[in-house]
Amino acid sequence: MHRKKAFECLWRNIAGSLVPALMEKASKKIGGCVISHTPGAGKTFLKIAFLVSYLKLFPGKRPLVLAPKTTLYTWYKEFIKWEIPVPVLLIHGTRSSRVFRQTPVALRGSCPRPSQDVVHILDCLEKMQKWHAQPSVLVMGYTSFLTLMREDSKYNRRKYMAKVLRESPGMLVLDEGHNPRSTKSRLRKVLMKVETDLRILLSGTLFQNNFCEYFNTLCLARPLFIREVLKALDPKFKRKKKGAQKARHFLESRARKFFIDNIASKINLDEAEEKMQGLNMLRNMTNGFIDVYEGTASDTLPGLQIYTIMINPTDIQHEILVKLHKIMEKCPGYPLEVELLITLASIHPSIINSSVCVKKFYEQEELMELEKLRFDCKKGSKVMFVLNLVYRVVKKDKVLIFCHNIAPIKLFLELFENVFRWQLGKEVLVLTGDLELFE
Repeated sequence: MHRKKAFECLWRNIAGSLVPALMEKASKKIGGCVISHTPGAGKTFLKIAFLVSYLKLFPGKRPLVLAPKTTLYTWYKEFIKWEIPVPVLLIHGTRSSRVFRQTPVALRGSCPRPSQDVVHILDCLEKMQKWHAQPSVLVMGYTSFLTLMREDSKYNRRKYMAKVLRESPGMLVLDEGHNPRSTKSRLRKVLMKVETDLRILLSGTLFQNNFCEYFNTLCLARPLFIREVLKALDPKFKRKKKGAQKARHFLESRARKFFIDNIASKINLDEAEEKMQGLNMLRNMTNGFIDVYEGTASDTLPGLQIYTIMINPTDIQHEILVKLHKIMEKCPGYPLEVELLITLASIHPSIINSSVCVKKFYEQEELMELEKLRFDCKKGSKVMFVLNLVYRVVKKDKVLIFCHNIAPIKLFLELFENVFRWQLGKEVLVLTGDLELFE
């Protein structure tokens, strides 16, 4: 039911009505909207369903979907999963396109092998051409969009791509659209230049406890919101003639001030009546274009159980930690290198070897002795605890272990292989920041 309600909200704001015969291009109801549903409530599926149905009625609208790099592949997989009858064109970053591109770019005649940069540009141009040629959806990451939208480039092809991305989208979809919310955000400034008012902002956490950023997010989703705020709050704005158009950034700055002074300041007050007045003003302004849903199927789950366990160090860990704390007391300022060694030694004494700075405080002979203890689980109290816990739990459940540093991850991987005979890629999966996105 929550998806059905949001689906209707999309049609009312993007097309002006739920009835095709009543959809007017010049309707005052048309403008951007926000779908603020809790994570896991099915925003991606909802958006795909809307895009398919919308393109049947408005095939020339050319939707552009922008998503964070981490969710880009998820979007693509969802499009494939539901077997939609509309082509989906995915533009990657330069590095990712090397991994993901299945067919090489065909070049006419005999010419030297093009660089990765050239191949990427040709790939972008090819997909933009297809996007214009037939009803289709163009999907790309925010980072790629920001790179391609650079207007100061000296290359004509890059200027052309920036022009296309600015002028061609008939609809702009912003996944996790609350991210570029700062007034100084370069990404937000570029997104505001896209020449379409038909925008859909998807977010699970729309309000980030900052009314200035909240205003920025609403304007990003619905550029018309700037004038709607001024019309409601600025008494002088009504007397201005329509022909007296001022720069958009000036109007936005003025609207932001009225929004914070008249709405945010009241909501932040302790007085209940003033607070309620501010909330009602905000609700009346945004009710038509924001659809909120906060419940999910997880409501029936038992909830989180969090335990903090204090573990005593082993004798050798205690010896190392005492030495490092004495060194820390003598260091001027806050020694991050020693702090790192304390963190590593608290897990297992051998992994202090992974730090380059350890040689400042330990002799080579001492480090060699510690390295000999690498596979002795009993020398590290945290390691011993984790191995015992994992061995008991993993038979019935999945276990997720977070580490702040790479060294403990490598140690646990070696111990799982050595103690339990588990294999990397089979019983043990490792995810670190240096992996390719699609991996």
